Amino acid sequence: MVYIIMAFLTGCIVILSLVINSKLAIEIGTLQGALINYVVGLLFSILVLLFNYKHIDTTIKAFSDIPLWIYLGGFIGVMVILINNNAIPKVGAVYSTLLIFMGQLSMGVAIDFLIGNSISTGKIVGGLLILAGMLYNFHIDKKNLISLSISQQTNQ
Repeated sequence: MVYIIMAFLTGCIVILSLVINSKLAIEIGTLQGALINYVVGLLFSILVLLFNYKHIDTTIKAFSDIPLWIYLGGFIGVMVILINNNAIPKVGAVYSTLLIFMGQLSMGVAIDFLIGNSISTGKIVGGLLILAGMLYNFHIDKKNLISLSISQQTNQ
């Protein structure tokens, strides 16, 4: 149960982080916002490392044993921040969250397929239901926006 709560909190924190970073990008620019995000993250990581240095192997050997492609995680993280800094202000937090989830689910299914893991029918059906709900919500929001625009024009 603890890990379920941790996963839920992680989801909340990720979205909160993306929204905060997009607001920062609006204030100072996309690239500068990403830089601030990663500099602050680096400083926090160093602080955590200083308090836990006895339990963490920071030798060159420990890092050299890791396959090089795994270091792409940092690059991908920067790309996530840069893309979301532009998308969230335009799409909004709720739709961004749903679209991010759909992207994660799609990528998870693709990776499972590529490495030969079985793909759960439930995940595919669940993803399609979420997609259908999201498309329906887009349709309703667009319809409401058009109605609002028409009523504002007639009131002028």
